[in-house]
Amino acid sequence: MIARGSKYDPLHKFLKSTDSNRLAMTFLEIEEVLRFSLPVSASKYMAWWDGASQHTQAYSWTNAGFKAKPILSEKKVEFVKYEAE
Repeated sequence: MIARGSKYDPLHKFLKSTDSNRLAMTFLEIEEVLRFSLPVSASKYMAWWDGASQHTQAYSWTNAGFKAKPILSEKKVEFVKYEAE
């Protein structure tokens, strides 16, 4: 479970509530769920989206059962459930 009070909790809750095995979202859509802008590093570095990371943002999707597959050039992310890969 992600740390209580994490600013990425809204994304975690959103992903947990979806019935879909795959969910494509633009960075703007993610920001609308979060209600704040993603950091610049999210659009520059694949590592920001790395699920093996110990960073709080990674917990939001990994603990919801998803892997993030970013397409930085298009400012999009496909969230894929682990069992759907």
